[in-house]
Amino acid sequence: MANVVFDFQQAVFTLESMVAKIERQAQTIEKLIKENEQLRQENQQLKARIAELEARTKKNSTNSHLPPSSDRFVAKSPSRQPSEKQPGGQLGHRGTTLRQVPNPDHRVLHRVTKCKGCGHSLEHVAPLQVDIRQVFDLPVVRMEVTQHEREVKGCPKCHLVQQAEFPFYVTNHVQYGPAITSLVLYWNHAQLIPCERVTEMVKALVGHSISAGTVVNMTRRWLPVLEAALKEIETALLTSSTLHVDETSLRVNRKNQWVHVASTAKVTRYGLHRSRGKQATDDIGILPRYKGTMVHDAYSVYPMYTEASHALCHAHHLRELRAYTELYGHSWSKEMTEALLEMKQAVEKAGGALPEEEVRYWEAVYDQLLANGRQELDERCRQGNHEGVRNAQNFIQRLEKRKQEALLFLRKKEVPFDNNQAERDLRMVKVKQKISGTFRQEDDAEAFCTIRSVISTLQKHGKPVWESLQRLLSGESLQTILHSS
Repeated sequence: MANVVFDFQQAVFTLESMVAKIERQAQTIEKLIKENEQLRQENQQLKARIAELEARTKKNSTNSHLPPSSDRFVAKSPSRQPSEKQPGGQLGHRGTTLRQVPNPDHRVLHRVTKCKGCGHSLEHVAPLQVDIRQVFDLPVVRMEVTQHEREVKGCPKCHLVQQAEFPFYVTNHVQYGPAITSLVLYWNHAQLIPCERVTEMVKALVGHSISAGTVVNMTRRWLPVLEAALKEIETALLTSSTLHVDETSLRVNRKNQWVHVASTAKVTRYGLHRSRGKQATDDIGILPRYKGTMVHDAYSVYPMYTEASHALCHAHHLRELRAYTELYGHSWSKEMTEALLEMKQAVEKAGGALPEEEVRYWEAVYDQLLANGRQELDERCRQGNHEGVRNAQNFIQRLEKRKQEALLFLRKKEVPFDNNQAERDLRMVKVKQKISGTFRQEDDAEAFCTIRSVISTLQKHGKPVWESLQRLLSGESLQTILHSS
């Protein structure tokens, strides 16, 4: 009987030990399941992060908003499709070359004075023919000094003492005139040559020494004259049917400021501000007064100006779509790219705006492609593939919400497909920063924006910049110069 009791107690003890062991194993399994789930989530997050970083390294100026200067040595495929044209000048292209002029400035006669055969004098023998060759070259350049003398006279009848007037630009006892000043401004602000190198060029060209400080002072001295031209530029911008707007950063005294541009195919206005947002565009003062069609990217500041209508830049859209196609393998983005380019071709073929029936067709295509994009992104999420999905969803939402702005170019002839005009106008600002690094003073950066506005406007009208600056500094108005033959 004692053995039975002992065996029973031993069995109970063994059973309890097994139950405890099973409970411990169950807890361990539960813990491992939680850790496995956590590791699975972390693994998914790391995969998404790796995909994001890999996509970031593959971004360049063709599939993102990065500037071309950031491309470095990474090979990239061009965004333009190859044409069937041969390299070089096309058939019918009028090239430029040196041609002889009927009235040269100088004539040099090379005479035949003696016969090389018998030694007879040919001094008075008439030539059988005269061969002509012309050499184009610069005259000797030198600094000229003009002395302005003002008479002071007293009236013998009323004894009033009066004096003649100097030209408005003659303000000091010794100073530089409009010709050399306009040349320095042209080198420094049009060709973006740094001040020190400008002084070297003046020394080499005319043998006259000036300092870098003199170059800066020339800019400051003539700034009021050029600021008067800005009023004429602003008037032209406010009366234009379309206005291209954009902004970019500029280093001033080792800090980032912003250059805002408002431009058309004929005029340009740059404005410097410490802010990128609405405070800057309000202070510059053009956008609050504009009532035409404003062409821009999707930056949230511009739609705040409700007096104007708005059109979105499809060059930005095409770069984003290319990123979704190349980096993440989305198919909807490729179809949307093809559709936008087909719309552009249709508008160009029609010579401007499309008929309303054709516009409605393209609007239906646009809506369907965005719906297809949403479906594709949802399917990717169900399959656990989240690469590029969130950004793509936001992009589709933006195109849906701002459909009228995106497709306005179909209805209005004056509305372009992209905002490349503003981007081209801002390019020289970045070139200036690349050359000079930074402006030391804010006043100098503002002066650069003012002078560059005038220079860009002159260039768009095909006017010679150096000559036109000289005329401005001599008292002519910008409109007179722009409309002169």
